[in-house]
Parts: sequence; C-alpha cells; structure tokens
Amino acid sequence: MTYSFPHMSGLTNKYVETKVNNRRVLMFAKANDVDSQKAKQLLDQYGLSKDIYEYVDIEKRQDCRQLENYLRYICFTDRRQVMNQLKFVK
Repeated sequence: MTYSFPHMSGLTNKYVETKVNNRRVLMFAKANDVDSQKAKQLLDQYGLSKDIYEYVDIEKRQDCRQLENYLRYICFTDRRQVMNQLKFVK
C-alpha cells in the first residue's frame, strides 16, 4: 500500500512503507514517552525475532518531524498524542 503526501519527501514515505511492509509488528515511537516505553517493554517480553518485530525511535532520525506528519496523515489523525506510540501489526 502506498500513500502520497505532496508536501513530504518521497524518502520519508518510502522509509515508512518499507518498514511497514517488512515487519509483522512495527512500533514507531518516541523514547521519552512513558506509554511508548511501557508498550515497548510489553512487546519485548515476547522475544520476537528482528524479522518479525521492530521498534523505531523516530527522534533519532533527522526527518523526525516529517515522519510524524506522514504517520499522522496515513492514520487520518490530527492528534500529536497518537504519534507518541504508533504500532502497525499485520
């Protein structure tokens, strides 16, 4: 599934699409968010392999703001709180 967002770098879109398509469980989060850390700890307890589960701290990326905007766009939300922990599960 590919989404187009005219005001965003195609590299950011492609990064998200690749991540979502390559993992069964994917969590985009911010490390300083308490709820994100709780969700990460819960997922880590399952010991899922790296080809199934991945945690992405978007604040470590240079395009953090663009990632946030793109994820808000594809999730049809305007709430920043949702972006503190966003999980994709296939």
